[in-house]
Amino acid sequence: MSTLTIDLPDDLAARLAVASEQKHVPPATIVREALERTLRAAPAEAPKGRTFRDALNEAGAMGCIDSGVSDLATNPKHLEGFGKWRA
Repeated sequence: MSTLTIDLPDDLAARLAVASEQKHVPPATIVREALERTLRAAPAEAPKGRTFRDALNEAGAMGCIDSGVSDLATNPKHLEGFGKWRA
């Protein structure tokens, strides 16, 4: 069995202590059960063929970084050589 050490906010630690006393089980049992419930719904590993782009899109992070350039296509400098064959 592995050991995990985590930092809990005071209010969460207090609620965990109360739940532990009410259920007459150690706090670790409550945390293990919560992890089991949470991770049961999540896939054990990423599906094959899933890309980093897919993960960003699912997380709602797609397009969250601003390059500072509103549209590269509006600056002719960025279009130099576009459509030409590179040798």
